[in-house]
Amino acid sequence: MKTTLARLLKLIIGVALFSACGRADMNNPIGTNSAVPEKVTVTNVTNINGGAIIEYQVPNDNNVCYIEAVYEIKGKKTKTISSFYSQSLTLEGFPEAKEYSVLLYTVSNSDIRSEPVNIKVSPTTPPFAAVAQSLYIKSIFGGVKAMFENPTAAYLQIAFFEKNEVNKWEELQTVYTSMKSGFFYVRGLEAVEKTFAVVCRDHWQNISDTVLIKATPLYEELADWKKFKSNPLPTDITFELPLLGQKVYHTGAPDATDVEIMWNGEAKAPFKAAKNVFFQNIVTGLSCSGLPSSITIDLGRPYTISRFVWWPRQSTNLTNVVYTHLYSNTHPKIFQLWGSNSPSPDGSYDTWKLIGTYESFRPSGNTTPGDANSTEEDRKTVLTGESFDMPEDIASYRYIRYKVFSTWGSQAYWAATELQFYGSPN
Repeated sequence: MKTTLARLLKLIIGVALFSACGRADMNNPIGTNSAVPEKVTVTNVTNINGGAIIEYQVPNDNNVCYIEAVYEIKGKKTKTISSFYSQSLTLEGFPEAKEYSVLLYTVSNSDIRSEPVNIKVSPTTPPFAAVAQSLYIKSIFGGVKAMFENPTAAYLQIAFFEKNEVNKWEELQTVYTSMKSGFFYVRGLEAVEKTFAVVCRDHWQNISDTVLIKATPLYEELADWKKFKSNPLPTDITFELPLLGQKVYHTGAPDATDVEIMWNGEAKAPFKAAKNVFFQNIVTGLSCSGLPSSITIDLGRPYTISRFVWWPRQSTNLTNVVYTHLYSNTHPKIFQLWGSNSPSPDGSYDTWKLIGTYESFRPSGNTTPGDANSTEEDRKTVLTGESFDMPEDIASYRYIRYKVFSTWGSQAYWAATELQFYGSPN
């Protein structure tokens, strides 16, 4: 009865006790009992990717503060601890799928270790190695697409390299991810066969074997924006608003001007001219007011489009970049792209093909509007724009219809600085 009561009291103060003998204070014993604590009894070992889960029974010994596992990773001693009221330890960071020795100790309040329990663990293939083995590289317009599987959702770094002009490996792109599966693009590559190298690293600095892959990117170029023209059709705001005697752009925004500003080749603030953004008129009560709203663009020639890049409204200042409107206010959230080679003059969609429905996402993943919720990575969008990939089986189109359905700020009108199309001319 006394033993049970003592155990119960120890459980009640367990959190505080473990805090006192946690990692930060491991070198500061809180007790004076010099007795050697009893050993744990291992009940099960489950091997996992790059690690193992050890289940055990804690001895009925009031002198036990925590359980400690000691093992080596790449010749370096590693420790993992667990409180006395837990019944398992998860060991991670093993670089290979092989057998390792692990010593398990109980440690007293006076920081005295028990006799060790020596066990063997055999981790399966570590996540960083499995992900490297799963990589599949596919040639795309202007680069390559790298696809991977990461079923354990481990946080990993995937680095992509090519050889430079002096035959040395040069990093092209590095991706940090914990997605269970995914892909990323490496852009801006010439349409010639090259050998690429890919390595994967985890946060224990384990690194995979180098995966060498040959691929030939497909030819891609920036569509010639100097040949773009506005092609207003019935139901487009560039058709309906002028018909009703309204300017398409909102004159109340000091930096707003005509729709053609979105293909003047100037994408990044600070801008040369005070008028640098297209802004949908905020007038209400008209048949074409609000969202959804569309514009139609004549690209000047047909293109097999590979991607669409969009720069949101950035600045009303000619000397500094202002992020007020980024992922907020009039920044388009959900939109569609339609393609045609012979659009019907009545503005109907019968002669159009839906290319895709797209949604704007912050790089950080934060879904709350406003600059206060943006990271520095998010703010880089003012330099790079937002890139949206087209379907890989897309047809060739000369006319593009851009239709906005919602904005980040839930406003019924949208604004933009620049849009660009990449692909192969036909």
